[in-house]
Amino acid sequence: MLNKKMNKTEKIVSFINTNVFFNEFTFSRNEFTTPDGKSELQLADNVVWLDDIFFIYQIKERNIEAEGSEIKWFEKKVLKKAVKQIKGTLEYFNDYKNITITNERGQQLNVSKADSTIAKKIIVYNPTKTFFEEKRFLKFHRSRTIGLIHLFHSEDYDGICRFLITPSEIDEYLSFRESLYEKHEQKLNSLPEQYVLGHFLESTDTEKINLDYLENLQTLLHNESEFDVSFIADLFQNRIAKIGTSDDYYFIIKEIAKLDRAELKEFKHRFKLSLDKSEEKKFTIPYRMTSVRTKCGFVFIPLEYSKSNVWQISLLNLTYAHKYEQKINKCIGMIVSHNSKEKLYDINWSYVENDWSYNEELEKLLKESNPFRKASLKKTNKYYFET
Repeated sequence: MLNKKMNKTEKIVSFINTNVFFNEFTFSRNEFTTPDGKSELQLADNVVWLDDIFFIYQIKERNIEAEGSEIKWFEKKVLKKAVKQIKGTLEYFNDYKNITITNERGQQLNVSKADSTIAKKIIVYNPTKTFFEEKRFLKFHRSRTIGLIHLFHSEDYDGICRFLITPSEIDEYLSFRESLYEKHEQKLNSLPEQYVLGHFLESTDTEKINLDYLENLQTLLHNESEFDVSFIADLFQNRIAKIGTSDDYYFIIKEIAKLDRAELKEFKHRFKLSLDKSEEKKFTIPYRMTSVRTKCGFVFIPLEYSKSNVWQISLLNLTYAHKYEQKINKCIGMIVSHNSKEKLYDINWSYVENDWSYNEELEKLLKESNPFRKASLKKTNKYYFET
């Protein structure tokens, strides 16, 4: 039975990915049994899968006591063995319709449903401190069969995830990195990873290299508290109004994880407003938002505690109403009431997904008595810099 023990670098990458991509979408225990039950195989060292976000990682760590050439280790373990292992993982996705592995939440999922054609291939390596700069600056290995494979020194990967701390940002960054490399391969291989990150933070225009972008890492405003919603994740599992399936928790977490930091800021603002308003014990019009990018709506409903017995019908009706009015296929609802005696918030969630279609009765109700604030399109910035 396969039971590979993780090395230090694998543990670090797993920890980083869990914090960035949530436990639900990170896999580091990647042994699976073939459908015929005859073989046990292993995917890449780490896998992240969140709908259209699909990353495959191979991780290589050099023993600090190892003898021999650092360059030869890099060429053998990183550019040959790790590349071969990534190719093997992609072949598994082509060969097997059932690849069931366990995520960091302890849930088993069939990841073969992931689209391997959009996979980002990533090698994270940890050499000794004497590693040559010219090799560290290499951004990619180009394979004739599977295309570009990202190369990251472990310190650089850690640094990226300290600045880009949402799944959508990491995905966007990797796509940008590929585009920039295709236009400036030689120049980019002479620059540190910090340049690519500084460029991305200010502009996704890949036409020119501008060394001034290096300064952006020093002037970026760290406003993580404005969009950090990690404290919300643990509220979900036991506080969801089940609507037809037992997977609503997973779908809710998934849609929140897809939001970028600007959208998460708006999400957190409305979430906290709803908590505050629920303490006032008076009627408040629900708050809401829709991500134009992910096409998912969110409605936040403060409810008077004296009316908490009708929370379920209120939650479902308003979730459906927001979904219908915004002409979208997915919507998440959250309703909260405050028990002042016990000093506790009672929070429940709903998830609705089905194709939008015209509803004459609902159309009339919304025209006669719309329960929402007026919606408007708002452009938000993701990154801010000191001036």
